[in-house]
Amino acid sequence: MVECHSDAHPEGRTARAAGHPLPDRLVAGRGPRKSLTSGMLGQLIRFGGVGGLATVIHVLSALAVQQAFPVPAQLANLAGFFAAVLVSYVGHARFTFGAGLRSGPQFLRFVLLSVLGLATSSATVWLITAWLGLGFITAMATVAAVVPLMTYLAMRLWVFDRNMPAPSFSWPDTAMSIGLATVLAGATLLLFWGRMLNHDTAWYLIATRAWLDGATLYVDIVEINPPLNFYLTVPALVLADLFGLSDTNGQYLLLSLMIWASLLWCSRIILAETGLSQKHCALLVAGVALAFVLPALGSMGQREQILVILAMPWVLRQALPGSGGRGQEIAGAAVAAIGVSLKPHFVLFPIAATLFHCLRLRSLRPVLSAANMTFLGVGSAYVAFVAMIHPTYLFEIVGIAREVYGVYRADGGELWSRISVAVVLLPLPVLLVLLNRARYPEAGLFLALSAAGLAVYVLQGTGFVYHTIPALAFGLVACVWIVLRAPHQGATVAAVSLVVFGLVAGPARRGFYSNALVAEVVQVTEGLPQPEGLIVLTSHVYAGPPVAIALGTEWSSRYPANWLVPGAINRLARTDCAIEAEICARLTAIAARNRADNIADILAKAPDLLIVDRHSGYFDQPAFDWEAFMAVDPLWSKIMANYQLEATTDRLRYFRRNAAAP
Repeated sequence: MVECHSDAHPEGRTARAAGHPLPDRLVAGRGPRKSLTSGMLGQLIRFGGVGGLATVIHVLSALAVQQAFPVPAQLANLAGFFAAVLVSYVGHARFTFGAGLRSGPQFLRFVLLSVLGLATSSATVWLITAWLGLGFITAMATVAAVVPLMTYLAMRLWVFDRNMPAPSFSWPDTAMSIGLATVLAGATLLLFWGRMLNHDTAWYLIATRAWLDGATLYVDIVEINPPLNFYLTVPALVLADLFGLSDTNGQYLLLSLMIWASLLWCSRIILAETGLSQKHCALLVAGVALAFVLPALGSMGQREQILVILAMPWVLRQALPGSGGRGQEIAGAAVAAIGVSLKPHFVLFPIAATLFHCLRLRSLRPVLSAANMTFLGVGSAYVAFVAMIHPTYLFEIVGIAREVYGVYRADGGELWSRISVAVVLLPLPVLLVLLNRARYPEAGLFLALSAAGLAVYVLQGTGFVYHTIPALAFGLVACVWIVLRAPHQGATVAAVSLVVFGLVAGPARRGFYSNALVAEVVQVTEGLPQPEGLIVLTSHVYAGPPVAIALGTEWSSRYPANWLVPGAINRLARTDCAIEAEICARLTAIAARNRADNIADILAKAPDLLIVDRHSGYFDQPAFDWEAFMAVDPLWSKIMANYQLEATTDRLRYFRRNAAAP
């Protein structure tokens, strides 16, 4: 159960409440004012001593682990890091700052600061060496100058600050939060480790790697989505390089760390604010973890999943009115705003939350809440950032997308097939909440966000299955909450459990991501020499980047797929160019741009393997002829003179570059 701890210095609290200043000797951690400077100097010396001891422990522990177990050097180093964190905490808490060891939230703050310090030092080294091109000594000197000072100030002013609010949960609660988050995030990592990554996330890994190597976004990398996802992919590549992992496993590691951090934050909110028993709190946290993973089983790393992971702590705060302070509300909204910024459609989620609170309170005050002002501020800053740093996206790519991307919209039947089960089942928990609002006060907001997820899915209109992730995830958490609030309502539990089963049945039936086209290409090219570079003429992302990853070769195209072509070709066929000459000119130019970019990429990178999709989708006319489309440019015939047909299947034509080609 939740335990509350009394203030360690009640006389201090009473005197402050009465408005009387305290003698310095009565304030813990403060000596007479005249010795403030000398006291800080002594604290700095103790800080350095504990840090030096922790460094020795780090090195010795890493060496011991590597000698005792057959693990990679980076994992041994990580074990040493965790050992050093424990030594540092005990030393700084007892010796440097005299704060004691009994506070669970204090330990959580220390762990978070340690992880941030590691990330900051690693990112600083990477930024200075990789981006600025300066030497390793310069990078380490910068780390040595900046990180310890930042760490000391953060410990003094935040981690071990005695003026922090009294902890609202105990060491057992803290241990449960850390342990449960670690087990659930670790299980997620083990479940997906080494598995094929979905094609969209695979493309972002490839494109972000090219961007970090010097390519220009929206020029050398032509992508329809805004740039935030590239920035959020950078940590996956840093982790992959840091630990010697594949980029795919680096992405899985990043997702697991994000899940761990979100679950830890969520568990703290749940333990402190819900009034549930520790057992039920653990079940709710486990339900949140399942909501992170099950709807995204075949779509790990998609933006919809990242939105849910980043937004969940904010949603929990919103579902528990009056919980936490304004600072916590702003912090949750700021992190959620990063997820919302991944797609313009995601703005419907904070709008839905605001409408829910306006209806619940019968007031317009929630419109001007601190959370909404945070969303507005972060969103405005992001748009301004894109306009300044990536203007090509706003002023060129968006215009092209308006002309041609509508071809990817699905028909009504296909749209309905993806959400029919959710639309049929979710009204049941909605009805339960409406009939008994006092029993299920928190579930209502999650159901409102699930409805917003369905609206986002319909507005996007493509019928892509991963677009259903938020609707399913928020609906699942609502159902788990109803079950936990109705432990003795057998009929309610049974009915809501049926809803849960229906929501997860679709993702479970589809299972982990698989790609038949990847399997075909691997099989056809098995006896051939390892290709250096690959381009696929196709309108499908699944036919390109994941194939390159499976073959262990470079993706040589600036496009994830030739997404400009289907819309341009279809609209040209439907348009009377004698009447709409301007429209036809724009569409012809868009198709010609894609063609010219393909030729430029082939000439620049000379990929060994060129594959042509014989049955690309999204065209009004079946069996679109990519070779005829490319042959409009005279350079195409010169390019193909360097390639020979290697194999033909029902779906693909395989061309291999001649060994003697220049």
